[in-house]
Amino acid sequence: MTPPRLLTIMGSGETTATMVPVHRAVFERFPGRARVAILDTPYGFQENADELTARAREFFRTSLPMARVEVASLRSPATPPARREQALDTLRQADVVFSGPGSPSYALRVWKGTPVPDILADKAAAGGAVTMASAASITLGRFSLPVYEIYKVGADPCWLEGLDVLGALGLPAAVVPHWDNAEGGTHDTSRCWLGVPRFTGLVEQLPAETTVIGVDEHTAVVLDAEAWRGEVWGKGTVTLVAAGETTVLAAGDAFPLGRLRPQPRENEAAPVAMPGTPATGSDSAALETAFAAAVAAGDRQRALDAILALEDAHEQWDEQDAARAHTVLRGMVTRFNAALAGAAPTPEGRAAVVDSLLEVRSRARAAGRWADADAIRRALLSMAVEVHDTPAGTVWEVAGP
Repeated sequence: MTPPRLLTIMGSGETTATMVPVHRAVFERFPGRARVAILDTPYGFQENADELTARAREFFRTSLPMARVEVASLRSPATPPARREQALDTLRQADVVFSGPGSPSYALRVWKGTPVPDILADKAAAGGAVTMASAASITLGRFSLPVYEIYKVGADPCWLEGLDVLGALGLPAAVVPHWDNAEGGTHDTSRCWLGVPRFTGLVEQLPAETTVIGVDEHTAVVLDAEAWRGEVWGKGTVTLVAAGETTVLAAGDAFPLGRLRPQPRENEAAPVAMPGTPATGSDSAALETAFAAAVAAGDRQRALDAILALEDAHEQWDEQDAARAHTVLRGMVTRFNAALAGAAPTPEGRAAVVDSLLEVRSRARAAGRWADADAIRRALLSMAVEVHDTPAGTVWEVAGP
């Protein structure tokens, strides 16, 4: 059974009755009892960290007994190596990774430079589920808000570099939970306590291709990479801010994940020109952009060209940049497959697509990048293409009905 590929963003209320149906819907996508790992980093610096973990475990035990819950404890950069590896193994083995309240900037500081970002991206794009709420959800985007530094300390409004887990799905975004917060009473604390005027200035700092995903409190949006669709759950709404336009989605609304990317304005052609080979991993964003434009334009060959160009380029990069490229590559394959799902390619067109993807898979296998290779094989299988590795080489066939 192919595992689901789910990324759930909760605005708040992650351990209250409001979100129980959301958690249950995610857990039920896995056979048997889903293995859930609570990642405690965002609140790891707090004196009541043990209490917060105990509350989360009790919530799952009483409200969602169908899950097997473990704790992946990675509370600080000084976590002893043995405990760190144990936490990472717990994350890798889990069906669902869950993380919630605390400080987004602290979580980023602990997670950056560790395997955590790749583990999360792999689950969302290649197989598994990631559920992030409140502070933890802020880390999912390419850009992250340092909420406390701005709201409590008085730092100039700015963005931090996020984990870009959404980037593994080809979605350049910034996540803002607590979108409708009203705790201020006499002053505006919406937009995650920053208020509308200050947040408007922050949006202006973002690159034009970025979408802000604002999630109300006691509300969730579930992104399904397999079906290439999202759905809003809970009490409130999800607000998308992109290219100067705002879209509000209510509970029960479903939408294609392409809605999370700014769309070309009317009569404006989507750019599909291919950039040159990126010199560094950080430049891979140009290939991501070209790929997204090609998919939006229905240009299958250009999309394949971007995948192959990224595969060619990553060998020139250092280890950290190459790891990022692998995550982006798996996201591209996922989205490419989703884009084909509604199409009916000719036999010749199908053969060209399959042969190109198998070329990428062959390179990944030769380099020992089994996660990349497996992601491509799963994508082909969902296109009804069965891949067989034989002593004479790799062959494929269209699966029967």
